Amino acid sequence: MVHRATADTDNTENEDGLRALLTRQVLPLGLLVIMGYLLIRQLAAMDLRAVIAAAGDIGVGQWLLAVLATAGSFWAFGRFEWVMHRLGATGAPERYAQIAGIGAVGASQLTGFGLLTGALARWRMFPEMSVWQAMRLTVGVSVAFMLCLAVLAAATLAVTPVLSGGWRLLAGVAVIAAIALFAMSLWRPRHLLHMRRALPPIRAQVRLMIYTAADTGFAALALYVLLPKDALPAPDLFYAVFLLALFAGLFGTTPGGVGPFEYVTLTFLPHLPEPELLAAIMGFRLVYFALPASVALLILLAGPALRRHEDADRPVLDPVIAAHVPPVKAQALAYTARRAEAGLMRQGAFDLLCNAHHLPLSMVALTGQSLIMLSDPLRRGQDPAIALHALDRAAEDRLRVPCVYKCGGRTAAAARRLGWSVMPVSHEAWLDPRRFDLGSPSRRQLRRQVRKAEKTDLTLVSDWGAALPLAEMRALADTREKARGFSMGVFSAFYVAGQRCHLAYHGDRLVAFLTFHESHDEQTLDLVVHGADAPQGTMHLLVTHAIEAAADEDCTRLSLAAVPRDWPLPKPLAQRFRSLSGSDGLRRFKASFAPSWETLYVAAPTPANLGLAAVDLADRITRPREARTPRS
Repeated sequence: MVHRATADTDNTENEDGLRALLTRQVLPLGLLVIMGYLLIRQLAAMDLRAVIAAAGDIGVGQWLLAVLATAGSFWAFGRFEWVMHRLGATGAPERYAQIAGIGAVGASQLTGFGLLTGALARWRMFPEMSVWQAMRLTVGVSVAFMLCLAVLAAATLAVTPVLSGGWRLLAGVAVIAAIALFAMSLWRPRHLLHMRRALPPIRAQVRLMIYTAADTGFAALALYVLLPKDALPAPDLFYAVFLLALFAGLFGTTPGGVGPFEYVTLTFLPHLPEPELLAAIMGFRLVYFALPASVALLILLAGPALRRHEDADRPVLDPVIAAHVPPVKAQALAYTARRAEAGLMRQGAFDLLCNAHHLPLSMVALTGQSLIMLSDPLRRGQDPAIALHALDRAAEDRLRVPCVYKCGGRTAAAARRLGWSVMPVSHEAWLDPRRFDLGSPSRRQLRRQVRKAEKTDLTLVSDWGAALPLAEMRALADTREKARGFSMGVFSAFYVAGQRCHLAYHGDRLVAFLTFHESHDEQTLDLVVHGADAPQGTMHLLVTHAIEAAADEDCTRLSLAAVPRDWPLPKPLAQRFRSLSGSDGLRRFKASFAPSWETLYVAAPTPANLGLAAVDLADRITRPREARTPRS
């Protein structure tokens, strides 16, 4: 019954997808009729025999160059298709994704109606997809290519005299808009932080633009070499007209762009002899459309059979990112992890980086430009180099740059051995609660603050889970001026209920609380929240209380979390950084407990990668996203 229901659902989905595909072809059919009428009027007075004679004058060398240029164009589009598969996380092998893309575009550009034929071709190559999924992939490829083509055409038309001044100005505005969107992929405006679809990472955008330029450049060359040598237009002018004609042909979605392509070409290249130009276009269609269509037919006939050998050649290491972590699994992983900070995975901002056997290696966050691994590998004794290799592979698969944030010296040393750029980023304060002595000379300032707090009527409570006053804690957390995220928790009832909490009441009113990540032998300070009316010394007393409670439970390591390092910046910038991060106050507060200090590092393969990851880190830390609850 279950299998039959699933099959019925798939059939219904496929029928709906086919119906939608067919409905969307009405507009292209209308455009084909209109552009065909305009083209027929333009060709009415032309001598067809002169066109045929001009076609006969095309030499063998010209044909060979056109074939080579066509091969280059389809190779570039195959690479474009591979990038789109990476963005869609389809899991398709690189070579097979390229072959499937060549087959799909070879079939669709000859028959026209690209959405329909492209979706059906991709459905053939990827039978594990439904028609809807194949259509979404086809739409994604088409929209991305059209956008890249529009940007490329606008940039070209803005600097060439193909269009009049007003149109060239409009093209320049389009280029500026594209640059603005490019910048938004680095740093989104605050009101767009929670939009459902993020812009592709810069690495993907750059590759898509490069492959679009290569695709169209080779395609233009395939037509250019078929023109008579004594009538060749300037290459930049011809390329601009070609992009405009190509855009018109793709927008019309007619078979091979017939109609719009010829109309635009004849209109904007009036100085070329029309018979020779039309002969070159006929030859171009033969080489660029008919020949690839025969190759596409072979690809589609073979279908998924082409995938077998490539799958066998894939490396054993196949890291995957789990989209969500069930709460029970997250709790167990966090409790047994090397660092208690692994409890952040319950926040929902991190995923698990796993090896081919789905064995968790580390916590990672997929950000705009980076795949960031937080801290060290999850398991004790694990070789950091294994996690770093997996991180590098997973980042490449998702067109991000790999980065490790707040890792210890062992992981930093492994990164250096791999040739990565490594630099200190913060200093973590930690102590052994069993050896903590409030009466030691190094804690004089702490004792003064604790005594001041003890003279008030503060009541300290330690609790966790359902017994916590979550409503009061949320109200107090909402009063904080500067919320921080990423490696610092963001308040949510689900998140806090799984932590060790220490609360301070002034009378019957909650004035402060602390939360700690907890593992089998370590506790790490996470949320530090206090109201404006908390008595002086409240937080010092509350942390001291937490240290004593950890000592009673025989905890061997309690971390007071990290403080940003002092960067070698000009004095005004350094003061601004310390003001924004609050590092001076944090360092003084934590130093009063006389802790040990451990240097933590940030690492990435190159300094440029570090720069991109730093932007993502600053975004996620200073503008935290809303916490999401992992599924059960």
